[in-house]
Amino acid sequence: MSYLVLARKFRPQNFDEVIGQEHISQTLKNAILEKRIAHAYLFSGPRGCGKTTMARILAKALNCKEGPATQPCGVCENCVEIGKSASVDVLEIDGASNNGIDEIRALRENVKFSAASSKYKIYIIDEAHQITTQAFNALLKTLEEPPEHVVFILATTEQHKIPVTILSRCQRYRFKLISSKEIASAIKNIGVKEGFEIDDEALNIVVSASGGSMRDALSLLDQAVSSNSGKITGEYIRGLLGLLPREIIASVTDNLSKGDMQTILKTVKDISEQGYNVLQFARDLRDHLRRVMIYSINPEIAEISSEEKKLYETQKTLFSVSRHVRMNNLISKALEEMRWHDQPRILLEMYLLKMSEPYYNVGELINKISEIEKNVKSTGNYTAETPSSYSVAEKSPALQNEVPVMVDASADAADLIGIWDEIVSEITKKHPLTSQSLAKTLVKIISPASIQISVSSKFDYDGVMEFHEQITKLYKRKTGLDIAVKVIVEDISFDDKKETEISSKEEQPESTVEYKVVEDLKESAKTAIPSHIEEIAKKFGATTAKKI
Repeated sequence: MSYLVLARKFRPQNFDEVIGQEHISQTLKNAILEKRIAHAYLFSGPRGCGKTTMARILAKALNCKEGPATQPCGVCENCVEIGKSASVDVLEIDGASNNGIDEIRALRENVKFSAASSKYKIYIIDEAHQITTQAFNALLKTLEEPPEHVVFILATTEQHKIPVTILSRCQRYRFKLISSKEIASAIKNIGVKEGFEIDDEALNIVVSASGGSMRDALSLLDQAVSSNSGKITGEYIRGLLGLLPREIIASVTDNLSKGDMQTILKTVKDISEQGYNVLQFARDLRDHLRRVMIYSINPEIAEISSEEKKLYETQKTLFSVSRHVRMNNLISKALEEMRWHDQPRILLEMYLLKMSEPYYNVGELINKISEIEKNVKSTGNYTAETPSSYSVAEKSPALQNEVPVMVDASADAADLIGIWDEIVSEITKKHPLTSQSLAKTLVKIISPASIQISVSSKFDYDGVMEFHEQITKLYKRKTGLDIAVKVIVEDISFDDKKETEISSKEEQPESTVEYKVVEDLKESAKTAIPSHIEEIAKKFGATTAKKI
């Protein structure tokens, strides 16, 4: 007897044996029990998830000598013939090679004849989406009102290609990908029955490579069992699939966190010279970084073996969440471009260097600068040192000679007054009739994060309050800070222009603050940037992006 591959040998023979599709199995069993059998079914879903298998089991359940029954006996003549695809009453048609109108016309003529030895004549049409539009149109009437003894079961991986007129005539069942846990459990059971052993790392690799397809997992397992008589290890599976050793991927991840560009480039060179596929290396790195990210956020849902847990415990603190997101975006872009590039290694090297660059959230830097400025104003003289978490000078040679930047601590008052003039001008252009009260105000700077707007009458107070929310938002947009805006009524006078008064409990001495700029704002600035931050960036030849 010829060898039977695992995917065929362990094909489910009844509804209860189908893995991961319990919602469909139970529905079909209930329909059989209640004798509510439809004349046409459509099974759709990814490859290798049980569509054709379910169609055969349904055919057995309907044509079993003991049935229709929810549990076909599997030993009667009809069940045996259907299991061997030899039944004259259950016809399996390949939609890819029988997709023309002539084949459908022949099918339409054959449905008139009753079943030979079964209750139903069942047509299983696989890859139904490949049938032509003309052929589908020829099938419409027969599919809608077939003879009582005929049942159609259409299976497809691309339901969106099936005409709506066909979909409306079928009961539709959507098959889902099989979970990693269910595939792993099935492989372990098969290992017990077949007498082979597989370690956790190898099992995780097989499950991950299957992509939720049981057939793909069993095909890969079959290949591993056939070429290895001993225990199937993770190292062996990696070699079989052309995956890089785990140690190389882990070392590259460490080097990315350190910004060690020289070692990263040397690793890529060694990989290329040893004959590894750089595309596969990029895929392995992407998958590893994803698992590290998931493990750092929620270890319970990370799909890793007990042997790998120590490695992920070590690497889970290497990157922040925002750094993880950035690196995964970059490696995904690299993979997308490498597929069509004549020199994928060059692209990989460039993206790896970009991934190794220091990355800091500009919002965090702005908040830190704001805290430093507040300390300056409260103490009068303060030297702000860049904290270790923001220090890049040690990691990046390009920042070894950065120039200290001197910032005047009293500059915020003029900034807030200037911004107030901009806000009044902007609102007046949009609301010339209702914004007259804004021109009759006296602005006082209470603190670096709060201002007071004084008006002389209740009428003007109401006029300013009408735009209070808009004023607050504009200050936020233009400064990047939450500026508190208070409006009061008091006696004020004007000398053809608004007066500005800076209030504080004690006179603020002139002071300066020295600190290091460690972020290139031109790539990651997505929020409004205060004017003094723009001046800092210009000192380094950088630019800022201001959200309008």
